[in-house]
Amino acid sequence: MAKALMVAAAVPALLVATSGAASADGWVTWKNVKSGYYLTGTSDGTVKGAWAMPGVNEDDYQWYDQSNSDGSYNESNGHLMCLVGYYRQVYTESCNSRRDQTNWWQRWYEISTSSGWKLKNRQTGWILDDEGHGGIYANSTDYNNSNQRWK
Repeated sequence: MAKALMVAAAVPALLVATSGAASADGWVTWKNVKSGYYLTGTSDGTVKGAWAMPGVNEDDYQWYDQSNSDGSYNESNGHLMCLVGYYRQVYTESCNSRRDQTNWWQRWYEISTSSGWKLKNRQTGWILDDEGHGGIYANSTDYNNSNQRWK
């Protein structure tokens, strides 16, 4: 009986830990709600939306979600590059992806909405946006549309 209760208690914890971003430090993917493209960042600093295929260029579209003490997250990819929001420009640059070891340009708030996650830059307050054809940028206005929501 006690063993069954322990297993039953562990299942909800497992579901929370794997339910997506903002739940725990770990690897995530960000897929745009409207375009279906994944947020990718290459070793040369380019950030774009692109189709992702399992086993192909996974370092480009998988992000390590590292929480900071201010409630923000670092998004570092398999190339050890952090996602940066410099007003409208979004790119990657070298970073120390450990907790509290990045600057505010490299930090993002992950805000849950009814239509997906909103990624808001810590320094600028601008929202990560997808142009719909692979172009990624940040927008000063949250239009609450599917171009600005990620899952």
